[in-house]
Amino acid sequence: MAADLSALRPAFEAAGARLTVVSAIETGADEFREAVWTDGELYFDDQEAFKKALGGATYRTWWLLKPWVMQAALAYAKRFGAGTDDVTHKKTQMLGGTFVVKAGEVVYTHHETSTFDNGSAKAVLAAVLGKSVDELPDTLPETPPTSEALAETCSAPKPGKPAEAVDVSEACK
Repeated sequence: MAADLSALRPAFEAAGARLTVVSAIETGADEFREAVWTDGELYFDDQEAFKKALGGATYRTWWLLKPWVMQAALAYAKRFGAGTDDVTHKKTQMLGGTFVVKAGEVVYTHHETSTFDNGSAKAVLAAVLGKSVDELPDTLPETPPTSEALAETCSAPKPGKPAEAVDVSEACK
């Protein structure tokens, strides 16, 4: 979702919103900034207070052995240039999420799902503006759901190989 938030940054700034990413670890932070969060604020929460405020749901490392979880984790690692050590790190076993604070009150919350979905950037913008997603202007850039973005990442052509020749199941290996 960070790339989607970055794409919508002008609309957030026009609304007076401050976009911030909070992570429990620093692994992959430089690559993340370079890939999708240039000029964005990034903070590290050693105590995982933000994740705990969102409910602090956890998963066990064995959960990573599920094929769909591994595919998602590896795709994110490839997309953002980080290794899988940030996924297996003890501090990444608590799921986070996204929330919007407006006038001192939480007006939107999305709990990260087991597929690493942190919600829709358009839903976040709508919360900032006090509108529904349907009320947002049609002129905003398209922001695909995480699952579609993941499929895009996984199906990106390999160097020297046309896009139609890429097997999606093999692309993220």
